[in-house]
Amino acid sequence: MQPQNIYLRTTDLGGASAREAEILAFSLCNARMHNAADTPSRIAALHQNHQLWSALVRDLSGDANQLPLEIKQQLIALGLWSMRYGTLATAQDLPLTPLIAVNRNIADGLKGQATAEAKLHANTSPLSTTAPPTANTRLVASA
Repeated sequence: MQPQNIYLRTTDLGGASAREAEILAFSLCNARMHNAADTPSRIAALHQNHQLWSALVRDLSGDANQLPLEIKQQLIALGLWSMRYGTLATAQDLPLTPLIAVNRNIADGLKGQATAEAKLHANTSPLSTTAPPTANTRLVASA
């Protein structure tokens, strides 16, 4: 029997949004990689990072994912690179800083989107004193 998708289970965090769960997942992977002081903890951290990116690539490849095609393709390429680099880092003892930097950039982009969406929703609140966004307003995912 195959276990359920780890990525989907990650989103069940006591009311956290999917975006918040993604930010947390990247942050936890980074913390584990940063704190990996010996070979077993390093391998475990790289395995966790591989699982995260594998789940993301599966999600991005699915028809249900509604991100624009170009962004999906870029994120899939980044995920495949991350998984390949992680495998090489395990075999060749490469530094983990490139993986940590990529994960940090993705988490920061997700945080920026969350902030932009919060501002957008604040502007459309019935209590808001500012004009609502126009029909041409769109949020762009950052990678």
